[in-house]
Amino acid sequence: MHRKQILAVCDPEAEYTSRFCDYISKKESCPFEMAAFTSRETLERFCREEEVTVALIAEKMYDSVLEERIKGTLLILSEEKDGEDEKKIWKYQPCEEIFRSMMRCLEGNGEDVLQKKKRPGRMHLIGLFTPVHRCMQTGFALTLGEVLAREHKTLYLNFESFSGLSRRLDREFMTDMSDLIYYITNAREALFYKLKGMTETIRHLDYIPPVFSCMDLARITVKQWFLMLEELEQYTEYEYLILDLSEQIQGLFDILRSCEKIFTLTRGDHAASAKLSQYEKLLERAEYEDVLEKTCKYRLPFIRNVSLDPEMLTHGELAEHVKKLVKENLYDS
Repeated sequence: MHRKQILAVCDPEAEYTSRFCDYISKKESCPFEMAAFTSRETLERFCREEEVTVALIAEKMYDSVLEERIKGTLLILSEEKDGEDEKKIWKYQPCEEIFRSMMRCLEGNGEDVLQKKKRPGRMHLIGLFTPVHRCMQTGFALTLGEVLAREHKTLYLNFESFSGLSRRLDREFMTDMSDLIYYITNAREALFYKLKGMTETIRHLDYIPPVFSCMDLARITVKQWFLMLEELEQYTEYEYLILDLSEQIQGLFDILRSCEKIFTLTRGDHAASAKLSQYEKLLERAEYEDVLEKTCKYRLPFIRNVSLDPEMLTHGELAEHVKKLVKENLYDS
């Protein structure tokens, strides 16, 4: 049986401690049970009864005696930026960045701090692919992910050569999916730690930033893609994996074949119809008729305003169409 993974946070500022613990406890990819403290004495009593995996301690409350009393990894919440001390994490930055810094520290200490355990259930793969461009596939995929994430643990992956997701979401990404592939291929023992640090969140939906370089994307083999899917299937708690696919990736048809359901968006014009027809004929000639059988083709009506604002993903006209499709093609089936 795996022991509990406890993250203890101790800071005299009650509001700060409460806000941070609340954020981390709601994070889908977080493996910890949270324990919040505003006094060192209370923390020490707790540590005598429970084995703490990681402790984040305010710098003003830290001394070397704590190293002996806390069996797990002890990290310091510093009030000043200090890039030289690996045990210090700057306190006044977004909760997500503190979490990432903590996970990097755990990876770097060389200990098996977190235990990798297999999932109890099955992960549902939902694919999105169309040969017709500018069909709002990414907006649809993110909305689909957020709709599912309100009830299920969901991860979104984007396979476009130029997704523009960083600018569209107004975020800077320090890592991307190519880093994930690297660790799967070359250092799988570190993957569990890396995955936690790579994962970003839009409201309820988790995602790993897409590959920045189209050249890197083209070099990733179908075997590597399937190794990634296998790791996510076995060692995460995600119930749904949304694959926002493009023709630039190796093994596209095999990945589509592995999906439980596929959504193909199209338009009503002659060019779109011709492209879709060619795509379907290619699937038939390549003996991937089963991909067609589980494909839901859908033409979205004209939608005036499509926003990737996290607050708007489950509201508006696009969200209503997605909710209807989810009910008819995922839940009811």
